[in-house]
Amino acid sequence: MARTHRALVLGTAGHIDHGKTSLVRALTGIDTDRLPEEKRRGITIELGFAAWELGPGVSASIVDVPGHEAFVRTMVAGAGGIDAVLLVVSAEDGVMPQTREHLHVCQLLGLRHGVVALTKVDRLGGDPEAVQLAVDDVRAALQGLAPGLADLPIVPCSAHSGEGLPALTAAIRKLAAAIPPRPLRDRPIVPIDRVFAVKGHGTVATGTLLSGRLDLGRERALQLIPTGPQREPRELRARALHVRGEACEQAPAGSRVALNLGNVATDELARGDVISSGPRVTRSQVCLAILTHLPHDEHPWRSGTTIELCAGTAHTTARIDPLALLTDLSQDTAIANLSPETPRTTRTASTDLPQATPRTTRTTDLSPGTATTDLSQETPRPARLTVPPGATALVRLRLDAPLPLWHGQRLIVRSARNNAASRQHGHTVGGGQLLDPTPGSGRGQRPRWLALARALLDLSPSARVRALLRDAGALGCARDELERRSGVVELEPVLSDMLSTRELIALGEPRFVDAAVLGPLATAAAAHVARFQEAHPLQPGLGRAAAVGGLPGRVAPDVAHAAVAHAVACGLLRAEGDLLTRPSTSTADPGLPPQVQAVLDLFRNAGIAPPTLREIQDQVGLGERQALEALGALQRSGAIVRVSPDLSLAREHHEALVARAREHLQQHRTLDVQALKALTGLSRKFVVPFLEHLDRLQISRRQGDLRVPGPRL
Repeated sequence: MARTHRALVLGTAGHIDHGKTSLVRALTGIDTDRLPEEKRRGITIELGFAAWELGPGVSASIVDVPGHEAFVRTMVAGAGGIDAVLLVVSAEDGVMPQTREHLHVCQLLGLRHGVVALTKVDRLGGDPEAVQLAVDDVRAALQGLAPGLADLPIVPCSAHSGEGLPALTAAIRKLAAAIPPRPLRDRPIVPIDRVFAVKGHGTVATGTLLSGRLDLGRERALQLIPTGPQREPRELRARALHVRGEACEQAPAGSRVALNLGNVATDELARGDVISSGPRVTRSQVCLAILTHLPHDEHPWRSGTTIELCAGTAHTTARIDPLALLTDLSQDTAIANLSPETPRTTRTASTDLPQATPRTTRTTDLSPGTATTDLSQETPRPARLTVPPGATALVRLRLDAPLPLWHGQRLIVRSARNNAASRQHGHTVGGGQLLDPTPGSGRGQRPRWLALARALLDLSPSARVRALLRDAGALGCARDELERRSGVVELEPVLSDMLSTRELIALGEPRFVDAAVLGPLATAAAAHVARFQEAHPLQPGLGRAAAVGGLPGRVAPDVAHAAVAHAVACGLLRAEGDLLTRPSTSTADPGLPPQVQAVLDLFRNAGIAPPTLREIQDQVGLGERQALEALGALQRSGAIVRVSPDLSLAREHHEALVARAREHLQQHRTLDVQALKALTGLSRKFVVPFLEHLDRLQISRRQGDLRVPGPRL
């Protein structure tokens, strides 16, 4: 039996000049500093990449990140797609400011696997006590700053002398076997971290395949979801795929991939753009997220606080709108793991988001220092909600530029610099996970957002889908929107179960609506028809389109049609063709008001010589407007047939006259004005419009002054 090949994406982290790039070069033989500026200054500025074969069946792609404080944003872009961290700490200097910030980033990104390389031990002169002090310093930093990484192995080593490198390689090999595979059934998501051109091949974009599978043998059409303003999603065509420098047709999640793209120039792509397929990733400027505010920050988050948001390989400035604090959660378990990378069998955290009733106005005391919220208490809403350092909260983020976002995406929050010319750089102040990439908009939506957020934290796919349908109400929800906002890719089994239990109703496109919405809407439709019939007693009913348009509130057209159909199925309304009436009007044939029935009787008694409008007014006692209204109602119901603007016949007389004309055409193969006058005894005033009516019915076809058989004779 062949052994399974294990691969991982390993990212470096650590303070500037602690030897990250030198260590990567010693392990792989590849110098990841490729820019002239990096060579000149001796520091890493851009992301560097190196393929590393650790031995039989194990390979790694190393992402080497900058350690300088000015390039932490670039570090986050590289760290967002890694499986494990290679934390590099100089044994000489110990834990430094960027070591701490990188540990915060790793913790907030949810990293739980890695190895610490305690470098430059050759400079300690072989002093074991000095080495142990350095190890203890690193261990204390791990426990205090990144509890999820507290138990990482620490390997003393030296890139200069080679000491400890075999032990470091062995630790990473062991690590590769322990990392669980990424989800393959998800949509492919590749945040772009580098774009360049290869002579003779064209544009190449690289990134880490976070989820799903790329399979160029099945599908070469991919979607680009861009960052920044004035850019729109577009289709990409993949020519070729490379993984660690080797051409292949497929790549599983967790691979470092290079895509050769055939219909796009390098200046049309940028770091931060995302390559994907399907509706999983969307371009958005407003989102809901669960964020943890790191304890070391000095300033609380208030409504409108400006921050720098790092999402995937993209970043932009944004405004925070706190919605609710979460119950006393530790930094390590503050955020429920929404990503599909962890099996959804047990909850990893208790977020205990406050209860809220959708679309109701409830308030709560969320003043600074408040540990919990309780929306069940009707208390005055505070003028300003704050998120103090150390707290975790549900927030709404308003981005200054649209970014590619998806449910479960890890986010990093950094302080925004007040002055771009200042030499003070921002620092990491928090992070978390994206809950809803496209929440509803409007004023007074806070209780609704809270209710929806609580449901979206549920690990059950059906619970999240149910919550989104409930939140959408009478507007319904498209299938793609359900996938995008819930993060549930395999929707069909969930939707099938909910359809079988009649929890939802399928509409077109495909779209769905919560079944509970139809009952009140059907009642409203019946009431609307009843009011119309009371106000217009001469009308036999209300047209279906008018009933659909008369439903109160914001109702999607397909939902409105489904509600009217539901009213008919439940017996709340009676349908006669396109007309809707109250069930109580169904006792007479055809259930017409007395004056309308009198007009119909007049047409029936007149035979094929129908009454004029004046005769209808005089004999039935109606005004001109009422007479026209009665005629229109009878024509819509089919009781009389409109031949021309001035000529209508009772349905039975129209059918008899058409039958006589049809019989004449079948026998004589022609029909003209004189023949029809002789056949019916009608004057030319009636005969000419009727012949034109036969032409429109395609029973006859005009040839000069004659009519010959038509295609529907």
